[in-house]
Amino acid sequence: MNYRHLILSSVTGLALSLTPALAQEAKKPEPPKQETGAKPAAPAVAAPEAPATKEAPVTKEAPAAKEAAEAPNQSVPDYLDDRSTPEQLVKSYYNAINRQEYARAYSYYAEEGHTQAFPQFQAGYENTVSVELRLGKVESEGAAGSTYWSLPLAIESTQKDGKRTVYNGCYRLRLANAAIQGVPFVPLSILDGTLQKFEKPLDQSVPEACEAP
Repeated sequence: MNYRHLILSSVTGLALSLTPALAQEAKKPEPPKQETGAKPAAPAVAAPEAPATKEAPVTKEAPAAKEAAEAPNQSVPDYLDDRSTPEQLVKSYYNAINRQEYARAYSYYAEEGHTQAFPQFQAGYENTVSVELRLGKVESEGAAGSTYWSLPLAIESTQKDGKRTVYNGCYRLRLANAAIQGVPFVPLSILDGTLQKFEKPLDQSVPEACEAP
């Protein structure tokens, strides 16, 4: 009986001495599981940055494309439609030419001033890009209830191929007495114009005067 008691006591003591060690090993963390779970998260954060880098050049080019689209509208002159004086009427006429508003330009001529049909008139400007105008001193004369004007001028025409040509001459204009006109009212209009090629620069090409209107 004493031997059995001693053996059981030894076994019990050994078990009690091993129990704290086993408990400590059970409480130890498992680093490999935490590390393997953290590593896959890195690519997920970096992935959205790649498209942003590729799209950056598109954002930079957008303003340049907008400026290129608006560039042609910068050369178009402001609209001018003024028949108050011979000078303003002729300026309005060439304003219409420069804006390619040929029907408006055609309307500045008096009915008897239409020496050609509108399609032929428009075709005469099909190669014209722009016209620069210089005016001289206007002269007037009254006759038979109307006032007539003669206006010396010079123009420089620029063609689509870049060629520039200077012309000079005179325009004649007329306005019937506005107080006695009926309906439809006929405003100040161009009767006719004569232009010929001139070899001097535009600023030196305006005639000093025209014949009597």
